[in-house]
Amino acid sequence: MSATFDCTDSRTGSHSGRQSIFRVTSANDADEHASNLSRWNQTYDQLSPGGFAGEVRELWLPHAQVFIERTNRSLRQSCTAWPDAMWFGVPLPSVHAPATVGGMAIGPSAIAVRPGGTEFELRTPEDFGIFGVVVETAEFARYMEEVEHRDPGSVLGHGEVLAAQPWARARLCRVLMEILWEAAGHHAARAGATGIAADKVDSALFCRDLQERLLGSLVTLLMASSGSAQRPTVTHINRQRTVQRIREYLLAHAADAITVPELCRHFHLSRRALQYCFEDVTGMSPAAYLRALRLNGVRRDLKSGAAHSTVSDVAGAWGFHHLSQFAQDYRRMFGELPSATLRGPAGYPATPGGGPN
Repeated sequence: MSATFDCTDSRTGSHSGRQSIFRVTSANDADEHASNLSRWNQTYDQLSPGGFAGEVRELWLPHAQVFIERTNRSLRQSCTAWPDAMWFGVPLPSVHAPATVGGMAIGPSAIAVRPGGTEFELRTPEDFGIFGVVVETAEFARYMEEVEHRDPGSVLGHGEVLAAQPWARARLCRVLMEILWEAAGHHAARAGATGIAADKVDSALFCRDLQERLLGSLVTLLMASSGSAQRPTVTHINRQRTVQRIREYLLAHAADAITVPELCRHFHLSRRALQYCFEDVTGMSPAAYLRALRLNGVRRDLKSGAAHSTVSDVAGAWGFHHLSQFAQDYRRMFGELPSATLRGPAGYPATPGGGPN
């Protein structure tokens, strides 16, 4: 479902060059779900087994993007928000297990903050939901200077996770939910509207009101925060770097069935040190992480339908040479056999676009 609103400012005639759009998308594949968030550059690895289900409710305003994202499986997300903007991530109050950004836990009274155009890593547990707000840097600065008379840098801090007052965080979550529901209701009301000129004015006022409410609640939270950012320890930073180096090494040698002892030898780490690194950074054992990384690589190649023509070819290219065990592992992880992924939706061969020709 999607709807477009004309948000030209009726007072000045100005326009940001972007119409406001509200849409709802769902997906049964992690990477397909990642691509449903518009203007983001993302890749998702599914880490926990079972069929995937995800939904995004997304609203574009003239200078901001608001969304709520829900997923049912644990994921490793490589994310880059659109440039010249700031992303604020607020896990839903109903979420019990914490997500991590850059290896730092986003606790029940915290939010995540990252600049647009910069890649970051988000790890999310099963049955997870998060509000996302992306605001143009210039618009955020304008609001801070004209409305709050404050330097925008004074409320952002310098960390990836900021502590927040519980009441301000709860208020922001409530306002974000209201904004998304009101956008859906506005779409339904516009579907029966007949006066085009009046409808444009109404939409412009509606969008401006939503954006002002969004910025007001967001800035209230930031100004009420303790101003303290969580800082990773030196040990955690080193472990993050180790895991990233190992990930890059595995991707560069995808066809080799690399084992944990081989990683220990190559990176001069004891098995215990390697175990600590992966449990601290990924929440998984090294062997489970290796298997998940390779299985997700197989799935992407099967869905692309471009690099190889058979399941055995693709599996071999990712270091799986015992096909019966591979098929069992694949089905346990994704809820379907690799041959079904290769055939694509409704029995069509998979294509680079992910659907039938």
